[in-house]
Amino acid sequence: MKRIAVFGICGKMGSAITGELLKEDGIEIAGGFDRVNTGQDIGLLLGGNATGSKVYGSLENIKELGPDLVIDFTNAEVSSRSIDWALDNSTDIIVGATGFKKDELNLIEEKANSGKSRVFIVPNFSIGAVLMMEMAVIASKYFESCEIIELHHNKKKDAPSGTAMLTAEKISAVKKFTAQRLQSGEMETLEGSRGAFAEGVHVHSLRLKGLLAHQEVIFGTTGQILTIRHDTLDRFSFYPGVILAVRMIDRLGSFTYGLDKIIDIKGGGK
Repeated sequence: MKRIAVFGICGKMGSAITGELLKEDGIEIAGGFDRVNTGQDIGLLLGGNATGSKVYGSLENIKELGPDLVIDFTNAEVSSRSIDWALDNSTDIIVGATGFKKDELNLIEEKANSGKSRVFIVPNFSIGAVLMMEMAVIASKYFESCEIIELHHNKKKDAPSGTAMLTAEKISAVKKFTAQRLQSGEMETLEGSRGAFAEGVHVHSLRLKGLLAHQEVIFGTTGQILTIRHDTLDRFSFYPGVILAVRMIDRLGSFTYGLDKIIDIKGGGK
């Protein structure tokens, strides 16, 4: 039995995923951590039967529960503190937050390597999004230009998204499309109109009410355009990735970044 504490349990992702985890065999939700609804039974809070597990507003209460694993659905700033807490308490942690910078990830990896627990950071739990990135890597070898458009709901705090940044990083490892954001002779009549620039790829961020999480990787060469697009239409679509991460974390090293590390992309089994 794996005892799990969910941080950010009252958020949209936290509540949706916790409701699914409660149905799993071999998993016990020991408790939740959040700033709201403290003291409430998690099962009743999610519209089901009482579980006896509650939402807590103190990490000391979580420590007393002795979870084997923390799943964090907060944000990069809060998640950094969650990771420190998990490492200090020799507790494995899966982090679903985005917005980490490279130097922050390097520091987290350094801390994890000197600790006794596992840190698994997953910027996107969607298996479809992982496949979209891998397809983009394959396509990058055969095209002359590439740009990324990521579209998210208007409540998302970070831009570009962690998925867009990871996609650009993966593409650049195979091919550098351009060395600078603006080419010789190119100018912006409105500053920023060419978007951000990450790892040789232009990235454009849209934030609109009604969206959830979407991304297009657009490739161009003489006479043709290839668009690879992934759309997340419901937060429950993240659950297969979450439960896969939970089932696989015991096999991982001290620090892992990205769901692709546990998905059999090429076939043939893990």
